Amino acid sequence: MFSKQDPMRRVLYSLVPIFIWSVYLYGWRVVAVTAVVYLLGILTEFIFEKSRNKKVTEAVLVTCGLLALSLPPAVPLWVAAVAGVFAVLFGKEVYGGFGRNVYNPAITGRTFAYISFPLMMQTTWMIPGNWGLGGMNHQVQGSVLLEAGFMIVLIVALFLVITRNPGNKKLIITSIIVAVALTIAFYVTIAYAFPYIKDHRTALNDVDVVATATPIEIFRGLAQQNNWHQTVNVFGVPVVLENNNVWALFFGIRSGAIGEGPIFLILLAGIYLLWTKTANWRPMIITMVSAAVLTAIFYYTNVLGGTPGHPGRFPELAVKPDLAGQINDILRFMMVGSLLFGAVFMSTDPVSSPKKPVALWLYGIIIGGVTILIRVYAGFPEGISFGILTANTFASLLDEILPAKKKKTVTKSSAKPAVADEGGQA
Repeated sequence: MFSKQDPMRRVLYSLVPIFIWSVYLYGWRVVAVTAVVYLLGILTEFIFEKSRNKKVTEAVLVTCGLLALSLPPAVPLWVAAVAGVFAVLFGKEVYGGFGRNVYNPAITGRTFAYISFPLMMQTTWMIPGNWGLGGMNHQVQGSVLLEAGFMIVLIVALFLVITRNPGNKKLIITSIIVAVALTIAFYVTIAYAFPYIKDHRTALNDVDVVATATPIEIFRGLAQQNNWHQTVNVFGVPVVLENNNVWALFFGIRSGAIGEGPIFLILLAGIYLLWTKTANWRPMIITMVSAAVLTAIFYYTNVLGGTPGHPGRFPELAVKPDLAGQINDILRFMMVGSLLFGAVFMSTDPVSSPKKPVALWLYGIIIGGVTILIRVYAGFPEGISFGILTANTFASLLDEILPAKKKKTVTKSSAKPAVADEGGQA
């Protein structure tokens, strides 16, 4: 069913530790979201590629994996389903399939969901640790066991029907219509029954609703304004989420998307991808460096924390008197959000990025710069998605206008004939 692509398999290998750690942080919802995105993403590509007598590429597995890890852990599964279909359909297949897409498919799906369903993408965070039993920030249309069971059974049935009858277009269309109708009917039923179900504390209400903030909201002072305080125990170690402790951020102990948190695993994955020559170091490193430089500029010019009487957007990041405190603030601001996750896995996408070395440098600067600019000045809490999409837009132009790497030329007068060694090799 799949065409073998070794580089894509190596990317998948690098995602496995992040997935496992995320299951510990957020529990079975990680498995449910991932299953929905994978099933529908693969199915979407199967329908399109089968019509052209081609196999599904293993690249779709990377797209689905990255998209699933970039979604909130308690996001309604129908939103994850829409994001998965959109990522493969409009991020990849409409351009002709693998190798022809202009934009990174995973980022395309995530951005579409983020803009189309902002409430459901920004309120479905969870308290990390202890297999996801700490609670969630807000509960939207279920996002729990009853929903997961229904959605996964329905999607598996749809997957089997279509993949076993690829030539029956009428059956495929009918199956999709029935699946969408059943999904709508399920959520409408849940919407009316939810108050009763909640009062009786059945399986649909198996997680407490708690008040918490994302790390960026904490920097903005929202946690203090709303008197939010949440302490979690991770392997017996108490962690106060509202402190944005640098080590807690490093290990992903904070509210956020499924896989954007564990910085230590993301960095290890980046090292692995560079060591195996799966990813190009230029966009990865330059994205991080440019974001760090712009963050430092904004920090020391008081754009982030502001000044007394004129607070900035991030009052928690007012310039500290000591160097250690300053470095700590900059590191923490770099670790929040999806900046490092996007730099390692998405800026390095070989299809949607430029090909020339010089172009890759400017490409990384665009991603890092736009990410921090949007995070600081725009109404969106995170900017990595827009940074990558902006850089994708200019990728072909950068290759066109920037010079290629100069090749060393050997003149005839200086060229010497090769001399065979004892083994007979020149």
